Amino acid sequence: MTVFYAKSDQTYRAHLEAVYTAWKQTVAAMRPLIDRLAETYDFSYDDFIRSSLLTIALHDIGKMIVPFQEMMATIRAGEQYDTRRNYRHELVSFLYVASQRERLQAPFIVLGALAVAGHHRTLNSDLTSFERERMAAVHHEPPPQQLPAGIEEAIAIAQEFFEREGALIDVRCDGRLLLANPYENLQAMIPYVHTYVARHGRGVERSRVLYALLKGILHYADWHGSGMAPVNYALSGDTGPLIDQLATRCQTRDTVYTGLKPFQAACGACEGHLIMSAPTGSGKTEAALLWALTNSRAMGGAKILYLLPTMVTANSTWQRLVDVFGHENVGLTHSTADLFKRDAARAHAEEEGDQWENRQHYLFDKTFIRPATVATVDQLLTIGFNGRRWDIKEINAANAVVIVDEVHAYDGWTLGLLISAIHHFSRLGTRFLLMSATLPSHTRAILQKALPEAVYIADDTLTHERRSTYMVKERYIYDDRDAITRAVHEGRRVLVVVNTVRQCQELAQQLCELRPICYHSHFVLEDRNRIEADIQRTEEGGRLVVATQVVEVSLDLDFDWLFTECAPADALVQRAGRVNRNRDPKRDSRVFIYRASPLSERVYAASFYDPISDASLIKATYAAFQAAGPSISEGDLVRIVEAVYANDDIEKSEAFIDATGQYALSQDKRAGVFDSRLLEDADEVTRRITYETVSVIPLCFKETVLRLPPAERRLYEVKLPLWYVQKHRCDDEGILFCDVDYDILLGAVIDTR
Repeated sequence: MTVFYAKSDQTYRAHLEAVYTAWKQTVAAMRPLIDRLAETYDFSYDDFIRSSLLTIALHDIGKMIVPFQEMMATIRAGEQYDTRRNYRHELVSFLYVASQRERLQAPFIVLGALAVAGHHRTLNSDLTSFERERMAAVHHEPPPQQLPAGIEEAIAIAQEFFEREGALIDVRCDGRLLLANPYENLQAMIPYVHTYVARHGRGVERSRVLYALLKGILHYADWHGSGMAPVNYALSGDTGPLIDQLATRCQTRDTVYTGLKPFQAACGACEGHLIMSAPTGSGKTEAALLWALTNSRAMGGAKILYLLPTMVTANSTWQRLVDVFGHENVGLTHSTADLFKRDAARAHAEEEGDQWENRQHYLFDKTFIRPATVATVDQLLTIGFNGRRWDIKEINAANAVVIVDEVHAYDGWTLGLLISAIHHFSRLGTRFLLMSATLPSHTRAILQKALPEAVYIADDTLTHERRSTYMVKERYIYDDRDAITRAVHEGRRVLVVVNTVRQCQELAQQLCELRPICYHSHFVLEDRNRIEADIQRTEEGGRLVVATQVVEVSLDLDFDWLFTECAPADALVQRAGRVNRNRDPKRDSRVFIYRASPLSERVYAASFYDPISDASLIKATYAAFQAAGPSISEGDLVRIVEAVYANDDIEKSEAFIDATGQYALSQDKRAGVFDSRLLEDADEVTRRITYETVSVIPLCFKETVLRLPPAERRLYEVKLPLWYVQKHRCDDEGILFCDVDYDILLGAVIDTR
């Protein structure tokens, strides 16, 4: 009797049984979501389950072809297989699922067939992932030979599943399917999908949700079945570990834990959307997690997504959540998350012969499969552009409680995308917590318009507290180096923040006798990770950190004195939050604010703020702190931010308006379901920065990088201005190098002459 294999270490039957088991677990975990969407989009739960079962039962029937089974035999013999001889098995599987559309609910079957066709590779409407199969069709090559005995076995196994579930499905194989050209059949369905979606009630949105649900469940079942891993869908909702962690953090900071603060308890008791404002160091992260656990439990076991503005903030928050919930329960995803976790060796493409352990952790983190995931906000926003694996991310986000931290930190374009995402996912049942230490009333109004039923909670217990003395200086910061030097010599832990990388490097050089830590965005990832760890270890007095605005929303830092260039009011409040975080009234903590250099004003105009001009924004902030005097409370800081942004109307900015309509444009042209192509649309970006940068590798690392596998080369990448890279680029072996001076203490030093 011939034994057929689905993977080199798994027979076809063993794999399908494992996938079926994972499917049962997934459907049970997702039952509240499926019921909710069935009611919202008017479909039958039973019809959906039959269609979902059909996709998992037949998703690998295409492996019953001669090329695939030959590949399995070769790999099992320990030999190398020429993958150019293979044929994408999912195209053959597509044939068998699509053949059922005359017998079952056609909308489900069409979308389920597409889900099967794209369950390994991207599925755009041009089918660019199947170029080998397209060329075979162009040259009139015969389709891959199917193995009748294998097809019969696969159908028999599928029928067993149908009988177990009481599903009235009768899959048959006839001569037409054995001889059909899979690529041509899939190609013929593309225009039908566009036509069907255009004429169907609720069109793109309904089809998109059904497709994502079918394909997302297929991914869950296939990936867990491949690894023989049980589905770990959601946290228990137990707040005990979090409370314990709160007590531990208080102990490490030499403070007494006396229970939850009133605003933390209020957040933990709130069911539904929440907008929250609390000063830095007040415990808003723990308050957010209490809300998340409460709402996850109320939703019948929902996932937790914690979204932040930068990779650095995501990394540090991920570690905090791991300390509470454990490594196996918390994922991390952003553009370099796999390198941060030193998991690069597992980030391989989904090719047939890959071992599951090489990619399980990578896939689970990237697609929000973990019970909790920490990510940059971009990972949620790219779903709307139908980026890689958008479907499983969409369905996980649809059954999640989502925390968006530092929500004030986004410009008009990114905020517009975020509002669009909030509208979309809240319709699917997602619950949101939007929070910040600085939440101007204009931003709060935008958020409350997006979530009109949201509760607003603010921590006002610290309104009258003053943790630092503020001094406004009528000079530039580099003219006051003696004051910085004296503070360090007195044993104080000093933070200096300037608004540009060049100023940061120059000031660090001028203060070199103090051995400062220089921290900014022009370090390669390898060095930046080292520097961040070094900063965290400098708990004793007498250390100096010279940084740019990367410290505003990054590490959990605590300094004695801050010397800072003036910046927009909310940014300045974030910087001040790095001083005396525990609010020790006996501590001599000071914030010195200096005039911003002309170059600083251009940086803010190019990067973040609209529609207010950079000059008026920074001048208004400087004047507000001058007028406030040295004794400024937390409440005063809120009032300063409000005053500076009093005339801001970001909703009327062109960027915000364009962003709120971008998802509709992106999805309409793809019928809501097809994946995007690389660099298909210049407007499909989550951040718009007029000061263009590009990732390069400094030329001094060339010999090291050429010896590394591609995934690990990113450890030596740094983003530099496009104009500079164009003048100094040095391409080699398809890698973009740049001839730039690089110092491990100062980073990439750009010669502006």
